Amino acid sequence: MDSTGILYLSNEDVKKVLDLGRAIEITEQALRDHSEGRVIWSTPEDLAIKPEQGWQSWVTGCALATEPVAGFRIRSIKAAGGSRDVSRPPRGPRRILILSDREGGEIRAIMDEDWCHAVRTAAAATVAMRVLARKGAATMAMLGAGDTARAAVPVMAKAFALKEIRVTSRTPESCRNYAKEVGAEYSLNIRPVESTEEALRGADLVVSATTTSTPIVKDAWLGEGITVYSIGKHQEMESDVYKKADKFVVDSWLHCKNKSDMQRMLKENFLSERNLYAELPELLAGKKPARQNDRERIFIRAIGLVNQDIALANYIYNSALEKSVGTVLPY
Repeated sequence: MDSTGILYLSNEDVKKVLDLGRAIEITEQALRDHSEGRVIWSTPEDLAIKPEQGWQSWVTGCALATEPVAGFRIRSIKAAGGSRDVSRPPRGPRRILILSDREGGEIRAIMDEDWCHAVRTAAAATVAMRVLARKGAATMAMLGAGDTARAAVPVMAKAFALKEIRVTSRTPESCRNYAKEVGAEYSLNIRPVESTEEALRGADLVVSATTTSTPIVKDAWLGEGITVYSIGKHQEMESDVYKKADKFVVDSWLHCKNKSDMQRMLKENFLSERNLYAELPELLAGKKPARQNDRERIFIRAIGLVNQDIALANYIYNSALEKSVGTVLPY
């Protein structure tokens, strides 16, 4: 495909070229690049238009020091949480990625972000779980049944031999549909359950990706040896989980402490950096021990880093060029 012009990739185009296993590798390398200073962050890091009601607009971006590419995420988020509006059909993407060539300054690609962001989030969870989960982990609890959840289970299945996945969500219908559709598409044993407590009972791995503003997980429900990855916008675990876990890990302390739950706990002096065991890149680099026995309860709070999105988008763009996928907007 001729690379002159701007390549537009729809969500369906992205799905055609995005390999789930490759996404895990790219996301892991992006975590290492962040830790080792191979990312040029935007200044300021966030630009946001935040009305108290309706839709908010957010922009984040960075350049990759390892590739001649820079990019931005532009996304709309409801002030009340979420990126869906059930009252009307969508008229276009609410989240996009824009890539530019740092060598020539040209805009190279615009792509719908829904699927690639969900996969990136799932890949980051998988990278963390590969380092921190106990050996032989085979039972997974999926809290939430939205876009991220639809990517999380198949991506996790690339790294773990999952014998059973239990899913729970706010509505029984979405939970049943998720189990049926995702289970059939990826040939996975997914079972809808009625409560969070039931989903967690005996689970080895937990991914929580909800829009709840009220904690849904009690510390008492987390058994020995469990590994929990929380990516929700707001607080999903009761506060005790942050302090009572044997290891409390984040992807980036600098960025993660800006999450609403972390901000509140730090302000109230309930939590401090002293409670942190490690950042995930430290564990990837072997600077600190990861899991040290099968009984440890490990909690990972993640914010997700935009360099992961840009690195993945760069791979998607190059793959689309090679496979002649997408629509070229002429220059």
